Amino acid sequence: MYTSGGSAATRGFGWGMVVSAVGAVGCSVAGVSAYPPLVPEVALAGVSALCAVGWVVASYRVRGKGHLDAPPRKARPDSRVLPYLFAFGVPVSTVAAFLLLFTPSAERGRWEERMEAAGYGQYTVPVVRLAGKPEYVPEGEDNDPYYLSDVVVRVPFRDGAREVTVEEYSTAPEPPAPGTQLEVYYAPGASDGPVSEHDRVDGDTTFLTWMSVIFVWPWVIIAGCCMKSYMEVSDLARMRRFQPVVHLPALGILLAGVVLLLPVALEFPVAGYDRLPAFLGAFAPALALTWAAKASWRVY
Repeated sequence: MYTSGGSAATRGFGWGMVVSAVGAVGCSVAGVSAYPPLVPEVALAGVSALCAVGWVVASYRVRGKGHLDAPPRKARPDSRVLPYLFAFGVPVSTVAAFLLLFTPSAERGRWEERMEAAGYGQYTVPVVRLAGKPEYVPEGEDNDPYYLSDVVVRVPFRDGAREVTVEEYSTAPEPPAPGTQLEVYYAPGASDGPVSEHDRVDGDTTFLTWMSVIFVWPWVIIAGCCMKSYMEVSDLARMRRFQPVVHLPALGILLAGVVLLLPVALEFPVAGYDRLPAFLGAFAPALALTWAAKASWRVY
């Protein structure tokens, strides 16, 4: 990143590295790509990596001319944005990497798109008959009494109505009977799709979204606030001044993290694994910042 005594090239490559990395993380969190290949995320990460290489090369060129080691000619104001960017960027990027572990496969993603295009949703259908004896579930600590029944329902698909068996449909206070109207999920335009009481297309995504909103993102905010309380502008000014022993290992850690995320992002297993490398790569932002912070204290 640019420091007083640096150059326009170091400043440009530095901000290019940060902005493209933020874009990659933002695309991941926003779910721009529903399934692999995650083209925008990988492309932005690649641009960030190229900018990082450019920043290192430009810094070496300026360093070779003695500019980085010379006293600054003119004091430049420190950035007030970077402390917040790093304090919240590290936990957000870590969570974004962990969320990649739950990215559906390309096959699953294409199937979900096909179901949604066929009008998948909740509809009311009539019961034709029971496919077995209803099972009574008594009242428990967490539930009221209800019945589980295998029912045959008539589903009006676009290519013609069909009778489909829905297993273990829950009703209360009585079991369903022929003629009862039940709500089921199905796609009218895909007669080969599932017909079920619960959502089998968006159910997992909805659950993951709510769990992350309730249990994950509050901790991300707390972590960012804690990191910001220990991060001063002077600390970042020190870390921004290029030193090979500080920045080369940190950039190497970040690049390794990006490489470890590629098996999931592009859906190609390595030695039979794709989720495990992504799990390990999720720790790269925190490890890189930890290294840079400790190494900069030793250098300066």
